[in-house]
Amino acid sequence: MKLMSEKDIAQSIKEKLSQIEERENVRIIYACESGSRAWGFASPDSDYDVRFIFVRPAQDYLRVKELPDFIDAELNEIYDINGWDLKKFFKQLFKSNPVIFEWANSPIVYKTSDDWEKVKALMNDYVCKRSMIHHYLGLAKSTMRKSLTGETVTYKKYFYILRAVLAASWVFYNESPAPTEYAKLVSAEKERLSQGLDDFAEKSFEELLNDLHKKKSSASEKASGKRNLSLENFIDIQMAILAGESSDLEKQVFTWKKLDELFQSIVQAGVNECDRREGSIFNGRN
Repeated sequence: MKLMSEKDIAQSIKEKLSQIEERENVRIIYACESGSRAWGFASPDSDYDVRFIFVRPAQDYLRVKELPDFIDAELNEIYDINGWDLKKFFKQLFKSNPVIFEWANSPIVYKTSDDWEKVKALMNDYVCKRSMIHHYLGLAKSTMRKSLTGETVTYKKYFYILRAVLAASWVFYNESPAPTEYAKLVSAEKERLSQGLDDFAEKSFEELLNDLHKKKSSASEKASGKRNLSLENFIDIQMAILAGESSDLEKQVFTWKKLDELFQSIVQAGVNECDRREGSIFNGRN
C-alpha cells in the first residue's frame, strides 16, 4: 500500500470532518491536531490525534433527553478523531483546563470559523494559574507512577513527563497558558533549568533533550531505553519546587455569564444560517 503524504492525510482529515458534520447533523467550528504531532515530537508511526469542537442545531439543546456531548468518530492505527460539544468545551474552559488551551493554540489546524475566533478571544478570561499548574504536575506524577517502574522506559513517556513539568513552569513564571509546541517550552526554560540539571548530569539540559528527541523521532512509539535516574531526580526536584511555589496561588473565581452569552449567540447563528440555506445540515431532521 502506498504511503500517504502529509498533504494527502490533511485532505483526508478535512473530508472526514465534512462527513462527520453530515452524519451527526452538527456544525464543526474548529478542528486541530493534538498530542505528539502538535507538540512537535511525533514518532514515524504516530497516529493523527484530531480534536474538533462542534455545535448542534438549537432544537437538540432543548430535548428532554440530552444528546451526547462528545463524538468518537474514528479510532485506528492512523486516525484518532473525536470531538466535544461546545457546551462541554465551555464547561472545561470554566475549570481552566489547560488541554483545551493547547488545542486552541495548535500549530496544525484543519478547520476554523468566525465563531471559533470569538471563542478563542474569550479564553484568556478563564485562565487560572493554580488550576493549570496543578493539572500539569498531576499529569507528570501520574505518568511517572505508571511508567517508571522497571529498568527501562519508553522514550515517549519521558517526553510526556518533561513536557508537563515544562508547561507547569511556563504557567508559573510567565503567568499565561503554556504554548502547545514543545520546542517553545524548551527554548523558554532551558537557561533557568540548565543550572539545576548541572548538579545531576554530565550533559546540559538542552543536550539531554536533544538526545531524547533524536531517539523518539527516529524510532517507533514503543521504543524504549535504559532509565535516566539523573534526569528523574532532576524532574522530582523541579516538581517539588513548582508545587511549593504555587501552593499559595489563589484559585480564580469565574462567572458563567460570558460563556452563556457566547454559547447562545453561536447556536443562534447556526439557526440563522439554516434559514438562509436550503439543504443545510441544520435542517431540523431528527
